[in-house]
Amino acid sequence: MASVTIVIPIFNRAPFLPRLFRSLSAVDYEEMEILLVDNGSTDNSISQCRSFAEDAPMVVRVIEEPRQGACRARNLGLSQCQTEWIYFFDSDDELSSSFLEEIMPRTSGYDLVAFPMCLEQNGKLCPRAFRPSPSAASQILSGTLCTQSMLFRTSFLRSIGGWDVRLSVWQDWELGIRALLAAPRILWLGEKAYHTIHLHSDSLTGPSMASRLDGRLLAMKIAEEQLRTSRDLRALYWRRRIVNGLLQREGTPSLPQATHPSLPVRLYGAALQGYVACGGRGAWRLAAFFC
Repeated sequence: MASVTIVIPIFNRAPFLPRLFRSLSAVDYEEMEILLVDNGSTDNSISQCRSFAEDAPMVVRVIEEPRQGACRARNLGLSQCQTEWIYFFDSDDELSSSFLEEIMPRTSGYDLVAFPMCLEQNGKLCPRAFRPSPSAASQILSGTLCTQSMLFRTSFLRSIGGWDVRLSVWQDWELGIRALLAAPRILWLGEKAYHTIHLHSDSLTGPSMASRLDGRLLAMKIAEEQLRTSRDLRALYWRRRIVNGLLQREGTPSLPQATHPSLPVRLYGAALQGYVACGGRGAWRLAAFFC
């Protein structure tokens, strides 16, 4: 039986699928299964998936989740998974051919494996910021744990409830927070960045902070309901102020003013917001210094 299942939700991604399939075909790892979950595509995505499944050099299954939402598609894959480990990938990116061969032998005794990725935008490739830390506060500020940087033990992911289907954006940010709050055994691998994650205007999170803002607000609200420590709540307050700074920079209305009982925390939050609004970068690092 395969030791890891890769779940890939697909919704109207026909132009990107040939690139994805080429990268999957280059993976040389026998104990792998791929689940392609069509999420109600209206283009020829599902026919491409079925053609790939017929010719692929590994086990590929195509299943359908007609209810809209990447989280629903991922959870269907989770329910169908029969392997010890599960990994989620996006349909418009490229999987590293050496990823599983290098990481899977190191997974024994862990619930979660985290590692960095490479980002590609306008022809430039660079590693995504990676901040190994078991604290929820760090995840709140840095978003280090994202979809393609988390390899889960299947039983652990099921124990924390899988993906939150209420969310249409920042789903992995929220899942990373929830995973860390469950205190898993984590293997942090920072020596190499895997995969090529393509950034473009049609990405799920949208081209700006203002786009899909209601979804981001909901993600922060859900995260706040789960937090237990003053440190985590402080981090979330500062995250919100950083978001407001980005909105100001874009010239769009800010979020309703958040509150915090500590005056120093409020003052530093205002400074962070102003710094970001004026074009400052790396504000999450400044906030993390005091978290």
